[in-house]
Amino acid sequence: MNRPISQWRSLKTKISVATLSIFLAGIWSLSYYAGQMLREDMERLLGEQQFSTVSMMADQVEREIASRFKALKVVAEGATDIMQVDTASRVQAFAEQRLTLQTLFNGGVVVIDVNGLAIADFPSLVGRLGVSYMDVDVVAAALKEGKSTIGRPLLGKKLKGPVVGMAAPVFDDQGKVIGAIAGVIDLGMPSFLDQISESHYGKSGGFVLIAPQYRLVVTATDKRRVMQEIPAPGVNVVVDRFVQGYEGFTTGINPIGIDVLVSAKRIPSAGWYVVADLPTTEAFSPIRDLQQHMLMATLLLTLLAGGLTWWMLKRQLSPLLVTARTLAGMSDASQPLRPLPIVRNDEIGQLIGGFNHVLK
Repeated sequence: MNRPISQWRSLKTKISVATLSIFLAGIWSLSYYAGQMLREDMERLLGEQQFSTVSMMADQVEREIASRFKALKVVAEGATDIMQVDTASRVQAFAEQRLTLQTLFNGGVVVIDVNGLAIADFPSLVGRLGVSYMDVDVVAAALKEGKSTIGRPLLGKKLKGPVVGMAAPVFDDQGKVIGAIAGVIDLGMPSFLDQISESHYGKSGGFVLIAPQYRLVVTATDKRRVMQEIPAPGVNVVVDRFVQGYEGFTTGINPIGIDVLVSAKRIPSAGWYVVADLPTTEAFSPIRDLQQHMLMATLLLTLLAGGLTWWMLKRQLSPLLVTARTLAGMSDASQPLRPLPIVRNDEIGQLIGGFNHVLK
């Protein structure tokens, strides 16, 4: 007498497992592929939007810096006669009358002689007159090289807070440098840079203005980062890429260890660049939710497909199982051989019909 077939070795189980495996491989592969494609498309779309936003902000800062350079140069050209006369009272009066510069530079305006000493300022600060600013990069560039530049973020000698200076050289009638006009941007007071420090990107993202030539943060949405050094070369791939001049968007780990979607745009007149970053947990939360929904749908579909496959095979193979049990009973000598019933006219029915024909 034949032994009963193990459930796991039965034809029904083998066909169910094989069919379900093929189905699952296809549906899970499709789900994974769709999820990856959706993430890539969303990253590109969000990155382009972020880069557009940071580009607009960089253009605004560029215009503000350019207008201040222009104003400094115009005032420097008008200071030639006054500086050649070298009368302290007239130079002070000249500085006080430059209302445009006073509006543009919230930290004040300083007139500097050829030796780097402050000879006039407005608004007047106690102790600023007579102070040497030759050690300040923008003053040195103006007096020694005749260049108009924007300088390194540093602590003001008299303002005692983070400042950024801009300076333009003053030339005499023969084209020789005889002094400089410097404007100071106080980063601790309201200024045109507030559009960066007071702005947020999304719920948890923000902006950072970086001076890569000094590897310093000029200002940022997170005030704690003002004048903070950026990572040294080789420490952070994303930072290195932007410092080297890349403009665009990418994903990576920021200096404080958060995975972010980040974009950068340069400010040519200052050599700076503006960065906008947004944690990927927020940026890709919609696609993550969608992927979770897809996962749940795939699991439910898997269970449904498995149940339906098992039920269908059980129904289709039931005549074969009945036939097998009947034949096992006929092997007993006490039961006569008789034709087996044909339930359906399919392959199994043909098999039973062939057996019945042998009995005739």
